[in-house]
Amino acid sequence: MHQKNWGYVSLVEPKNAKQALEDDCWIFAMYEELEQFERNDVWSLVPRPKGINIIGTKWIFKNKFYEFGNIVRNKAKLVTQGYTQVEGIDFDETFAPMARLESIRFLLAVACCLNIKLYQIDVKNAFLNGMLMEEVYVE
Repeated sequence: MHQKNWGYVSLVEPKNAKQALEDDCWIFAMYEELEQFERNDVWSLVPRPKGINIIGTKWIFKNKFYEFGNIVRNKAKLVTQGYTQVEGIDFDETFAPMARLESIRFLLAVACCLNIKLYQIDVKNAFLNGMLMEEVYVE
């Protein structure tokens, strides 16, 4: 599937997963997102526990653009429906993990040395680097 889709992008952003599954480009984008979960070993499949709040998920589909408006790639994100969580039961605090400052400094230093103009930095999977002490159940 990788080679068949390499270099092609869909021009239309699907509204839901059903629409995305009708387009090979979006299927590939979804596959890439799920591959990040697998590669970073951030989840494990378990039987559904009784009496525990299970957080749902939703697919978000967006086209990423070059500075001049050309579509670069299709980006599929699997996000949790955090509004179903209850403070004090499902979580104690909120935070937004991001790229390490050292990584950003290194990237900026290389860009300066090579006289490269940066317009945007997209951290592909920063949230996967956040450490949770709680068990979170997602479906």
